[in-house]
Amino acid sequence: MKEIIETIFNVYFIPFLGTVISAIIAFIAKKYHSKANDDTKKKVALDTVKYIEQVFKDLHGSEKFNKAVECAKEWLEEKGINISSTELNILIESAVNELNKKGN
Repeated sequence: MKEIIETIFNVYFIPFLGTVISAIIAFIAKKYHSKANDDTKKKVALDTVKYIEQVFKDLHGSEKFNKAVECAKEWLEEKGINISSTELNILIESAVNELNKKGN
């Protein structure tokens, strides 16, 4: 009986446990990378808006916004981070709003 239990444990339980642990580690890694990418996207958007405000003082309105989108998208691509146009637009607008609140 002891041999049967040991066999079941060695043949089924240990590999099952290894699979579960691997799945948990993969899940945590995915969540971490997702969070890190989200934080990077927000920081890039904010830093890009600061940069555009500082360097392109002659641009206004949609020209300035489009330049911010262009620069942020390029910067994120260099970092290997994909972002949709909608998400980038939202992050740029949010960064502008944040800076405007701090400025007042």
